[in-house]
Amino acid sequence: MVGTSESRRRKMLTELMARAGQAALRGTPPNGKDYWAARFWDRESAERHPLLGDDFLLQKETIGAYLTRYGWDRRKSIEFACGTGEFTAMTAKLTAVERMVAVDISQQGLAIARSRVDHPSAEFIHGDFWADNAIGTADLVICVDAIHHLGDVGQVLSRIRSFLEPGGIFVGNLWTADNFHEFQRRRYGAAEHLARTAMFLGTALMIKCTNGRLRTGSYRTQLRRSEETVAILHDVFDAVLEVDTNRYFMSFVCRA
Repeated sequence: MVGTSESRRRKMLTELMARAGQAALRGTPPNGKDYWAARFWDRESAERHPLLGDDFLLQKETIGAYLTRYGWDRRKSIEFACGTGEFTAMTAKLTAVERMVAVDISQQGLAIARSRVDHPSAEFIHGDFWADNAIGTADLVICVDAIHHLGDVGQVLSRIRSFLEPGGIFVGNLWTADNFHEFQRRRYGAAEHLARTAMFLGTALMIKCTNGRLRTGSYRTQLRRSEETVAILHDVFDAVLEVDTNRYFMSFVCRA
């Protein structure tokens, strides 16, 4: 009984700190450039997680189905934040694109991506999402596992839209705020989730007190509820063709 009460108090404290941090950061987009330039996310390891692996695999299956359905007549693809190239390789295998461009801020991630992607015209560019990388436009744009890290979700989606040719297809996904604390507790354990949330709150207060001049990698993700994201998608794109929402993620296909 004591253990249950302590667990409940820790859960309440974690969620209270998260709300306080989010309130302090209202209107301030995350900036994880330095954090992600120095590392890459190992999605394959996430897919082996004993509690969350099936969720990651289901998400990958959903993205693969999108690429199969909507990529059969595409000519050029641009992928933002390609990471280690897992979805770049999937694009090469499942679509008819003749030219592929993949952009990421991590040199380490790009090195792995180059080694795993088999496509005669794949071009890998080391660059920031917000920079002018001279990549032109495409009739297929992809951004998986990254929109929530790149800045304000609405602004990120609007910028992605600018790279789509008329009638072009966008395939993407997001972690959502719907069951975020449950996800983090299952991912890291309750104690580590509490510690990470405390670090996030500290960063949020530091950003607020310095008017955004000081930042750390602890604020590198912007989470929105799934229904809020659907509304943004409808505002940004001409058509929202598919939306799949599970407990922790949402995936979608949109048309310019």
